[in-house]
Amino acid sequence: MTRVQRSERFDREVRRLPPDRMKAALESVAKFIVEPALPRLSFRPLKGHSGHFIINGKHGDRIILRKVEDDLYELVDVGPHDNIYRRLDRR
Repeated sequence: MTRVQRSERFDREVRRLPPDRMKAALESVAKFIVEPALPRLSFRPLKGHSGHFIINGKHGDRIILRKVEDDLYELVDVGPHDNIYRRLDRR
């Protein structure tokens, strides 16, 4: 089983989502914990950002993760595709 920890940014951004999208994002995280290779999540490395990965949520949202250890990921950000890439590039 994969472990995850939440960052302050993730917590802030997930709370900003409408209730249905918040629920869907948290369900995607729960599925990732149980089975990271689930095809629906499309878990993949994030190009140009070493150690970062991305999964697809419902409603076009994406979730960015950072690998901390072999089985531990930090939830970095969540939101619409374009928004999370812009925020990540500003860091």
